This record gives sequence, C-alpha cells and structure tokens, in this order.
Amino acid sequence: MIVVSIANQKGGEGKTTTSLNLAWGLARRGKKTLLIDIDPQANSTGIFLNPEGLDKSMHNIFQTKAKVREVMVQTQVENLNIAPSRLTLAEAETIAAIVDAPYILRDALADLEKEMDFCVIDCPPSLSIFTINALVASNYVIIPLQAEKFSVDGILGLQQTITSIKKRINPSLEIMGALVTQLKPQTLLTKTIIPVLTKYFRIFDTSISDGVAVGESHLARKSVYEYNKSSRQAQEYEGFIEEFLNELKK
Repeated sequence: MIVVSIANQKGGEGKTTTSLNLAWGLARRGKKTLLIDIDPQANSTGIFLNPEGLDKSMHNIFQTKAKVREVMVQTQVENLNIAPSRLTLAEAETIAAIVDAPYILRDALADLEKEMDFCVIDCPPSLSIFTINALVASNYVIIPLQAEKFSVDGILGLQQTITSIKKRINPSLEIMGALVTQLKPQTLLTKTIIPVLTKYFRIFDTSISDGVAVGESHLARKSVYEYNKSSRQAQEYEGFIEEFLNELKK
C-alpha cells in the first residue's frame, strides 16, 4: 500500500479537493483506495456521509487506538473506502504529550497493508499532531498551493516539519511535489511566484486552473469527474493523476 499525505498548513489551498479527486481517480482506475479524513472539519467526509451521524470515526483511532479497518466505510464509488472524520476529532489533540502519539495512525493502518493499493490522507490546515501522524505514516507528500505570496510564506514551516520527520522518524518519507491549484496563468503574480516555488519543491507539470467546476462539484457531493468530466479542472486532475502514477514508476 502506498500512503500519500495531501498537506499544507495554510487553509484554502486545495487539500480536500485534491485528496478527493486523487482518491476518486485512483479508484476509477481499479485501484483499491482508502481516503482518510484526518481533519476535524470533516469536509472530505461530508461528500460521502453525514459526519454527525457516525458511530465510529477517526476520533476512535486517536482516543481508543482502534484500527482503521474498524472505522472505514465503503463509499458508493467502486474500490473507494473512506475512514471518516467528525468534529469530535479535535478533542484528541490532547494526545500530543503521549510518547507514542506520532505513531498512532501508522500502527492503526498496519493490517491494511496488503488489502489496499493506495491510501490518501486529507490533512488539516495546520501542523498539528494529526498532520504529524499522517506524515509519519506516509511514503509521499503532495503539497497543494496557490501561486500567491502568502502560500510561499508558509512553505518554510511545512518543509522544516517534513525534513524533521524524515530525519527522526520516517526516513522513507519523500516530497513528491507541489500541485499548483486555482491557477490564473496570465497574471504577473503567477509568472513571478512559480519560479520561486521551484526553489523549495518540484512542481507538478500539471496545474489546476481557477474555475467553478470544482466548487460546484462539492455542492453536488461528487468528484469533478462525475460532476463535469468535460470541464478543464476534470481534465487537469486526470492529467495530475497520470503524472502521479508515472512518478511512482521512476
């Protein structure tokens, strides 16, 4: 099982959209895929389920050390399961002082290693214990971000966290690259910022352009492919997934 964290401590960068469409796209290609929502806001979960109606969620993983198998739910999409979140997950941040806190998710995933092809983790917009758990459990990190100054300003903290986890806990962790989202390609800001970003990370050749299809797909509780497969954003996410899969072959 290949585990990929979609992470950025800044909100509004496209983490949930990228997590959803990457997981959905892999499942559509016949890959057994698990989407883990590790954000207490539960936005990924809300596409498939009512978070407040859940008996079990990621809260159980962190509070009682349940296995992910015990909380995951088969979605209406073939090959796609979700380990859902709900607001009560925020209560579990108090575990940060526990010695084995960074390893909880990794241990909870261990028995799914041979059952799933991919696990995609939708991280919260913070460098919290949940994001740290995701990075400790992951093989790769993908960083969605916008071509904006504030996005660049926040990169250093994330980069330092990833480097520290790689050095101290998870030597196999790799940054696969940054995915530029909500791109406005003709603006001067975009033309100025993109070269700056390349100093920090590899940038995916594919970028996701600004447009209404993504937001409308969330309202419809669908992937961008299901909502409007002919939209530019759907085609761009398809291109991104192909690029992602090609990177794994290298």
